[in-house]
Amino acid sequence: MPTSVYVSFDAPEGVPATPRRLHAALSAVLDLPPGISPARASQFPTLAHRPPHGAGSVKPYSLGELCHSESTFGVEVRFLDDRLVDTLDAWLSWGGVMRLGAGTEDDAVLIATEGQIINQASWEELAERDQDTAWEIRLVTPTTFSSKGHHVPSLSPATIATSLQQRWWTWNRRLAPPRIDRYAMANVLATQDFTHSSTVSLAMPRNSGHGRLSSRQIPAHEGHLRISGVEGAEATRIFSRLMALSAYTNVGSHTSFGMGVIDAVAA
Repeated sequence: MPTSVYVSFDAPEGVPATPRRLHAALSAVLDLPPGISPARASQFPTLAHRPPHGAGSVKPYSLGELCHSESTFGVEVRFLDDRLVDTLDAWLSWGGVMRLGAGTEDDAVLIATEGQIINQASWEELAERDQDTAWEIRLVTPTTFSSKGHHVPSLSPATIATSLQQRWWTWNRRLAPPRIDRYAMANVLATQDFTHSSTVSLAMPRNSGHGRLSSRQIPAHEGHLRISGVEGAEATRIFSRLMALSAYTNVGSHTSFGMGVIDAVAA
């Protein structure tokens, strides 16, 4: 069941909370511990659902919005597999201590003070959300898309929909919308694009093993857009279902670096 959880932390001033560092810290909580293979983990209900730490594919969790104040830090965590919510809850019950930083003496030690489910829907409920016809979409963080190893310069409803559809197919193929018809979406969905291009550095350490990504500049989109569709059209209904899913996952590439957080509000 897709779920969104907000976790707040007691945090000292000056928390080095880049999305990459925060995602890495959360992966230590939610991923399989190093040295345990998926095959071995499958024999244990508490581990079977946890993704391999070094998996290159999209994981069933992602970061949503972050918020800061002088003494607290909060993060939304989006889940496509609610069994990981139980894993997070177990970690919280043991104190929820998270070390955040670059592995130096300047690291901040955060203590979780609260975890709260703020949004939840079954796959069946999302599959029935096909009545919306217009959306205001805010790109909360820089967003980029890739195809066959290359970044896609354009941003379109079909591009967003394809990314969300791939996630739905991965985590619940039975109820997933049918394959995207790009031609139909281009003819049925109108876009008012208020985004602009930007470049984002992934800021990976050169010894991280990510090769060129350690210094590579990633082209991205920032801003907002409005998408509206023809009422009753099949492409509009499919896009409506996928927009409902966007509350529980990020879109596009490099989501483990905090990219691709969108906020879609039906208008």
